[in-house]
Amino acid sequence: MEKPNRSTVKLVDSVQDITKDKTKSKVIKQIENEIKIIMGEVRRDVDILEIDMPSIKANKREKVLEAIHNIFQAERIDDKLFIKCDGLGKEEIHRTLGDSLRPQLLTWTVETNVICVVNGNEFRPDVGGWNRRPTRPQRFAPIINSCPPPFLWIEVAFNKNDDRNNAINKIAYVQPYCPNTEFVIIIIPFGTTAFPANKNPDAISIVATPRSDRPFRAPYLGHLAVGNNIDTIQWYNMQWNQHHVLGCGANIHFNDVFDLLT
Repeated sequence: MEKPNRSTVKLVDSVQDITKDKTKSKVIKQIENEIKIIMGEVRRDVDILEIDMPSIKANKREKVLEAIHNIFQAERIDDKLFIKCDGLGKEEIHRTLGDSLRPQLLTWTVETNVICVVNGNEFRPDVGGWNRRPTRPQRFAPIINSCPPPFLWIEVAFNKNDDRNNAINKIAYVQPYCPNTEFVIIIIPFGTTAFPANKNPDAISIVATPRSDRPFRAPYLGHLAVGNNIDTIQWYNMQWNQHHVLGCGANIHFNDVFDLLT
């Protein structure tokens, strides 16, 4: 018989741990039931599920929150859970952005979908960059040990009201508690129609020009410099063969995103 790998053993241990803990099991079941109710009511694809947080005993709260985040990949603001229903299209963009940023930020830790704690709540930036790597306890038990927010925080959202507004509102909420963080939001078109191909693939990339207001049609990018509030976010139309220079010194290459939309 083939010996199970470490990931399988870890998953089995996690499931067994939840099964043994009646509090965890009860809370997880409540969340599962609420998800079923919501999905049964909407009967369509959703980008964000907003769920009321079940009550948890204070002495078990942090461990139960760890279990919730491990199972549902959720974010939490006070007594609300937000579960992002990202598909392969978005996940490919997250990974590609991370792969592009790592060689540009050689001394940083750049990862996708990592839990951090802001003002006592838990968030998962689509892409996060830390110029100082979180400690081992923060990396392995991020809620109990309060993993700090990244210094570069990137969100990717569809150009749909619920998904786009969730990303913008999230940045607006966390920014006052993240005075050293630079924020980027990338809005991509929603639908199955392929994005137009690059008509000049050999062109040298140029710096994108900012505009005075948020674009109506995607794709576009918003950049919030360190220390600025959400009202000062700078918007850019995204076009082939252009890039945006971040305050940390790295570039967001628009072609990286477009290659995955075509």
